[in-house]
Formats: sequence, C-alpha cells, structure tokens
Amino acid sequence: MTQENLAPAERLDLGQHGRELILDARNVGVDFKVENGIVNAVRDVSFQLHKGETIAIVGESGSGKSVTARTIMRLLTKRASILPQTRITLAGKDIVAMSDKAMRKLRGNDIAMIFQEPMSSLNPVYTIGQQLCEVIHLHNRVSRKEAMTRAEALLAEVQIPDPKARLQQYPHQLSGGQRQRVMIAMALANRPDILIADEPTTALDVTVQAQILNLLKDLKDKYGMAVILITHDLTIVRQFSDYVYVMQNGRVQEHNATEALFQNPQHPYTQHLLASEPKGTAEPLPDGAHDTVLEGQNVKVSFTLKRGGLFNAEFYELKAVDNLDIKLMRHETLGIVGESGSGKTTFGQALVRLIGNQGGQITFDGQRIDGLDRNGMRPLRSRMQIVFQDPFSSLNPRMSIGQIIEEGLIVNGIGANRTERLDRVRQALRDAGMPDTILQRFPHEFSGGQRQRIAIARAIALEPEFILLDEPTSALDLSVQAQIIELLRKLQNERGLSYLFISHDLKVVRALCHRVMVMQNGKIVEQGPVNEVLLNPQTDYTKRLVRAAFEIAA
Repeated sequence: MTQENLAPAERLDLGQHGRELILDARNVGVDFKVENGIVNAVRDVSFQLHKGETIAIVGESGSGKSVTARTIMRLLTKRASILPQTRITLAGKDIVAMSDKAMRKLRGNDIAMIFQEPMSSLNPVYTIGQQLCEVIHLHNRVSRKEAMTRAEALLAEVQIPDPKARLQQYPHQLSGGQRQRVMIAMALANRPDILIADEPTTALDVTVQAQILNLLKDLKDKYGMAVILITHDLTIVRQFSDYVYVMQNGRVQEHNATEALFQNPQHPYTQHLLASEPKGTAEPLPDGAHDTVLEGQNVKVSFTLKRGGLFNAEFYELKAVDNLDIKLMRHETLGIVGESGSGKTTFGQALVRLIGNQGGQITFDGQRIDGLDRNGMRPLRSRMQIVFQDPFSSLNPRMSIGQIIEEGLIVNGIGANRTERLDRVRQALRDAGMPDTILQRFPHEFSGGQRQRIAIARAIALEPEFILLDEPTSALDLSVQAQIIELLRKLQNERGLSYLFISHDLKVVRALCHRVMVMQNGKIVEQGPVNEVLLNPQTDYTKRLVRAAFEIAA
C-alpha cells in the first residue's frame, strides 16, 4: 500500500457517527527558516475533529506533532511560515485568515492548549492564583474575589491537594506533576470547545497520569469538549482516543479508528512504534561488584512552608526526606519511584549536594561529602553528573549546543585543547543518538526529546562514575526511550557507571534497574530487587503504582 491511501485527507469514518464536525484541517504546511536554508517541518497534514471526541496525534520527537498543534493556535515563532494551501476551519471560521486580535479572543475561550513543559510555560514571578485569575479575567468580567474563588475550584477540580494554600505559592514551590495540573486548570478555566493537550501527562507519575486522563475524559463528557491528544505514549492512546493519526517527518503516514489501528497497523513506521515498549531487564551485576559508590545514612531534608495570608501567617515544617538510608554499588542501577511530591528528586539532589541536608551522613566513594561547601565539591563534580527532568530549563538558551556540552569540559580542565574537546563533544552527541553536526544550533530549535538527549550527552561527555538521572526518559517517545535505555546499559557496561534513576515510569524502571526503592511522603515504604517489588508488591501504595503503570490500558 502507498502512503497516499494509508493517509487520505479525510478520515475513514467521516460522517458515520452523527457527531458535528468542529475542526477541519486540510493540507497544513509549515516551513522554518534556519541558518542553512528552509526546514519543511509539516507537510500536507489533514485531520478532522468532531464535537465530544478525542483524536490522538502520535509520533516520535521531531515528527511535527507540536508544530501542527501550534499552527491551530497560531502560536508559531517568527521563523515559521504557514504555507498558502493550509486551511484550518473551526466551527466554520477560517483560523489561518484571522487577525491577531480575533485569534487572541479565540485562544483560551474557544480553543485552549496544555503545553508539554509546565516550568517554562508558567511565569516564575507570579503566584499560581494570580496566573489563574489572569486567564479568567481575560475572557470574563468578574471581581478579583470571584476570580480567586473560581481559581480555587479549578485547582480542586484537577485534584491538587490544599488548593487554597496553593493559590499563594509560586511555580517553583510545586512539583513537576503539580505544575502540569495547574496548566490543565488554566486551559480549562473558560470551558473551551476544543482542548489541545500536548503531552499532558509527560511530567506526571503513573497514578496521577491515570487520574488526569480520566479527569480530562470526564470533563470532555461533562462539557461536550473535543480533545486533540498529542503524545508518544501508545498505552494512553489506546485507552483514551477515538481516532489516531500517526506522524513521521512532518507527514501523516497512517490514520484510522484507534482499535483498528492497534489491531492491524499497515505502515512500517506504525508497526515500529507499536513494537517500541521498553523491554528486557538489567544485566546481572558483575561478580565481585561490591564497592559502594554512594551511601546515605539517616538523610533528612525539610522545608519551612507558610500557610495563610500576611496577617494570619502560620509556618510549618515539611519533611521532604525523612531520615532515609541508601546504598548504591558500583555498576548498579538503583531506581527511586513514587508519586509527584513524594520526595524522590529532593532526595537525589541532597545526595549529590545540590541542596543541603538537615541531618545524616552522605559518602561518595569513601569520602564524607555532607559537610562540603561548593568549593569542596568542585573536584568531585566531574565524577558525579546529573540529567534533569526538564531539559528546556536545564539547557542555557543563549548558548549553542557545542558551547553547552563543552562548558563542563572547560570548567573541569578536561581535554588538552579545543580540538580534543570538540572531538569529545561530538562523540558524546553520537553516543546519545544525536547527529554531531548540530554544534552551532540552539536548544529552542529542538523538540523536547531531542533536548533531553543533548542533556544526556552533556553528562556523559565528562566520563563520570556516577549519574543521577531525574526522569531522563519522561520527555522521550517510546522508540527513543528504548534507544536511551540501550545507551545507558551500554555506557554502564563499558565504563562501570552507577546510576541513581528517579522515575515514575515503572516500565522503564523494570527494563533498566537492578533494585528499586518506593517513596511516599518522604519515607521509603518498600525496597528490593526490581522483579520482586514489581511482581509481588507488599504495600497497598506500591500495588496502586504497579496497577496504574501496567494496567492503564486493561
């Protein structure tokens, strides 16, 4: 079968189920001006959306999914140009021909979007309440008090605990998953007809992911809202979408009703995507691998938080890490799993001295490090590296990719000269599955998954002994996840690396880790070999995590 008859301009079930057509996109094309010419980001993409249904646009990083979504919202950068043959009709109105003023009225009211990276989408200098109220005030004439009441109700609706207190907090005070829920609340504030959800559960742990998707489904049914779900997670697609479009290299390769596509994928690329779930298990530790690389005893981290307003302020202590012990062997991968806000990342950052601990001992390769200041830690920094959860905020937007990766080599005095350093930079990019010809480009020119691979390249360029991986695959599509898992295994075998792997994706943890620790509310509730914990969980909390991870599509 040719590509044309696998992806005709009209969907296969058009007009068959009596729903009103609300969005009709035909021949969408977008070009980007880059240094060396033009990039054809999206070509001849057509899709239709009916009221009250969910369509999914799936594909790997860089396939054009998010560009397609931003074209509907008219939120493309100045470098982008929408091609003249593009037609996008929303309830009879031509979006492409609309004035900027008309589009501003439309956005957030008729059509809203949840973005992939909540930390870079929320304004760090305003409270959560102020940002929610701004969205409400844009389209409604209501008092500040009424807007705040609505904002609190929205936070409660997206299941954020203690919503009244959260209104006074800033984005940095919330976990990644909680920030994403704030973004969802903002998108739903004015009850749009269409909600575009661009990787809405990327930053969420498995139980909250299931809750959020069910919440979106309930809201969709309750308000008759239509949803465009952009994702790389096929488990989600199968359960929550009615119709699927598969994109690759800026084109739709195949589309069909969800169950038909999963049962009988026609295009080789679709078949490849469906076969890319994380597989395998960690290789057994080599004989005699008993050296301890990192050890923590009674590690405690607490924060002082404020409740109430200016005149009735009340301070309380939150124990984010509550007297925990940990031991990581050389050549071992230890997973830390748990829901957002359970203290996983805080624990990891305390162990590598990115934040201070209020108690306990931390030892790296036999050396006590819990008392060391920044200067004392500097000689150890090249030996312990970190890959953060949000690659956009961890890569300097003003530096080129070459400068970002080379910076660590310069700071740590690695490489005899610039030529040798650039050879290391190129090798690190190749090892992380990226071309070595991107040294002059900048982070914003890459998709979320590509940026995460650049962050991994930056870490491995220094040839560390230990890497803290904080949700390193959460932004990656399935086939790239599989590549990164293979890459991490290969690097571990070749260099004897040790990984502390923080994740909410239990499928990846099962494929990569030797042991796993389960965290809840700052405590470790269960730990042991991966297969033992995941196949035979002992606590109700772990059972719930496992069920949400592996049975979401059941």
